Amino acid sequence: MHLQVALSTLLGLDDRPAELPDLGPVPASRVRELVAAQRGAPWRFAITGPDGRVVRTGALRRRPDLQAVPCTDPAAPGLVDILVDATLLAELIDDPPRTPSPPAHTWSEVLAEIDTPRERPLDDAPRARFPHTGLRRHIELRDRYCTFPGCLAPAHTADLDHTVDHARGGTTTAGGLGPACRHDHGLKQRGWHLDQPEPGRFQWHSPLGRSYRTRSEPLLPPLPTPVRHGPDPELDGEPRSSEAPLLVWRPDPPPPVPCPPTPVELDEPPPF
Repeated sequence: MHLQVALSTLLGLDDRPAELPDLGPVPASRVRELVAAQRGAPWRFAITGPDGRVVRTGALRRRPDLQAVPCTDPAAPGLVDILVDATLLAELIDDPPRTPSPPAHTWSEVLAEIDTPRERPLDDAPRARFPHTGLRRHIELRDRYCTFPGCLAPAHTADLDHTVDHARGGTTTAGGLGPACRHDHGLKQRGWHLDQPEPGRFQWHSPLGRSYRTRSEPLLPPLPTPVRHGPDPELDGEPRSSEAPLLVWRPDPPPPVPCPPTPVELDEPPPF
């Protein structure tokens, strides 16, 4: 099971749903139990920018004490991705969360590990045949899915494909790799061509000359601003008088259905 959850959800700062990349969203109330069950699984973190896209990733070695969180349905070990906005991370470092469970000091240790860069540079071995662990993790979290148009194969199950074949000078860098499932990886041997104008943006060219541009959705998109559909006296701090009439909107009644025309009686019987 691959689970992607915002740190703000685990801290109880919001109820943003988590996501199972190959299945769909998970309610916040349920995801806290699932994360508690995955304490022994590999954990990764991803720091995102204002647009919700990946800035830096890493492996998370420390775990908060989640024993107090009820877990009624333990799941098999999988993979947990903790997502945190860079602005929120800075605020939490300056003012650690005060949560009764798990203890605040355990989150402080986790936040300190996330805030301290420990990974090797992404592009330090451009001529290597295979990417190192940090580069693979960064691309999997950046692109999320297979880069072929319409393919939803999770990136962590796909091949890391060189945009330009390694034998032809392709580089093992963040701008030279992208996830491609085994089927779509083979399309490059059957007439398809692939470009990556900038890291994370891909352009597939079909044998018929058509081009398809793809880019993954943000990993942690900003939450939408709530929209008010009209004034509410109770929410605006103006209590409604008990004597004021309560107006209830009802739709207009449907127009009457016209009656069918009365058949015309013939003066003479038909000649048959």
